[in-house]
Amino acid sequence: MFRWLTFVLSLVVFVVMTGVAQDKRTEEDKDDTFEETSSNQLTLRFYNALTGIPIPNAAVDLKEKGKYTTDVEGKIRFPAPEEDAEYQFAFSAPGYVTSDLTFEVMAGTIFQKRYSISPAIDLKFLRVVLDWGAEPLDLDAHFVKDGAYHISYRNMRSMVDGSALLDRDARQGYGPETITVKEVSKQASYQYYVHDFSHQRSNDSRALSKARAVIKVFGEGRVLKTFHIPEGGIGTVWEVFRITNGQIVETNMLRNE
Repeated sequence: MFRWLTFVLSLVVFVVMTGVAQDKRTEEDKDDTFEETSSNQLTLRFYNALTGIPIPNAAVDLKEKGKYTTDVEGKIRFPAPEEDAEYQFAFSAPGYVTSDLTFEVMAGTIFQKRYSISPAIDLKFLRVVLDWGAEPLDLDAHFVKDGAYHISYRNMRSMVDGSALLDRDARQGYGPETITVKEVSKQASYQYYVHDFSHQRSNDSRALSKARAVIKVFGEGRVLKTFHIPEGGIGTVWEVFRITNGQIVETNMLRNE
């Protein structure tokens, strides 16, 4: 009886906390929209890829647009560029992977303003980070080593060789959802994909394609690859990449489960 009561209380706490996190991100979006409209400034926000908490006091170098430091909310605000385009920037902070990234301005707003950055990892490790928007609520990352293991919310740790782990399972939108792989063998094949759990029974769903989902692959002390979800397609599964002979090969297509 005591164990059952403990489980129920833990579940209630989880639901409350995830709801609070969702509300907080929604309020951040509203605040950013208001500030950007009233001041003609744009916003970038940065989060820890393992915990989802903001990263303060980080240096953000917007190439030819100025240098900024994130505040306690992990954000910077800067004058909106005059032209819609893709802009480069560099992120650095003690204890995090220094990251060269881009943001895209469309119709005077930033398409994806949230960036989850990996804490520093061993150079041979691979860390895959999924960020998206408010909807769908539940996107699930899957990392499969052919013939060996399948990491997801169902099996969060590899029991075969202990080399892969789902660090964070996000169920209330935005992410990050993060998987760390401690060893990638050149003799093995791997695949990474994202499943829209929220719309899993809808074969004509376009919700996943509208998620503004972005994948960052960290390794060798830098961002190795960035993938953006194809827009406008139908499907509940986003096949992102495979690893063959130690090389990341893009697939980047939508399909149904």
